[in-house]
Amino acid sequence: MQKLDPLKDNLSSVELVRISGSDLDIVSAARVCFGKTAESFGEREEKLIAYLLKNKHTSPFEHNQLVYKVKLPLFVARQWMRHRIGVSYNEISGRYSELPLDFYIPNKWRIPDAKNKQSSCFVNLKNEAELLEKYKKSIDIAGKTYKELIEAGVTRELARCVLPLCTYTEFIFTCNLVSLMHFLNLRADSHAQWEIQQYANCLQELAQPHFPSSFKAWIELKKQNKENL
Repeated sequence: MQKLDPLKDNLSSVELVRISGSDLDIVSAARVCFGKTAESFGEREEKLIAYLLKNKHTSPFEHNQLVYKVKLPLFVARQWMRHRIGVSYNEISGRYSELPLDFYIPNKWRIPDAKNKQSSCFVNLKNEAELLEKYKKSIDIAGKTYKELIEAGVTRELARCVLPLCTYTEFIFTCNLVSLMHFLNLRADSHAQWEIQQYANCLQELAQPHFPSSFKAWIELKKQNKENL
């Protein structure tokens, strides 16, 4: 299976480990209303998918499953898990496992966007190197303290309390196409935090080849909606 590195730090990853369903299955689910099914996929079926999405008839898009394995910083995971409809999660437990001490270190600092309060901008700060050194030092102290607590006999569920939000975690994320598109609408948007945008883009990149007509219609619909604003 293809594995992507959203944050380009050789630590982050998104992998599509299992998939079921196709554009043809979506059409068949729609046509069952008329006691019919779809045996092949062509222009007529592609138009039906576009019609269904445009008119918000999304239940036929729920009869599929995408299972991702994701490694990501804790602060991204907590944003991600705000999505709860039509999805499932299983995350590595810091109670039962000693956590790998992998930490996210930004390649570039950002400052708040002056116009868009939900966004941020990459900048060159005068004291950029100094701030990065302090960031790394803080992480190093937290990691060493975590190890020292465990070696002293402290339970893992308490030792983990010293770890920062940039600590990497892992989970299995299962969704259907409807919930995935909802996630992408919100998290691949410029208003979302930059890090989770990178993960959203990777989810789409891995899923799109399996549902080409559905994504084609979804992208076109998004374009039309923007033009109508």
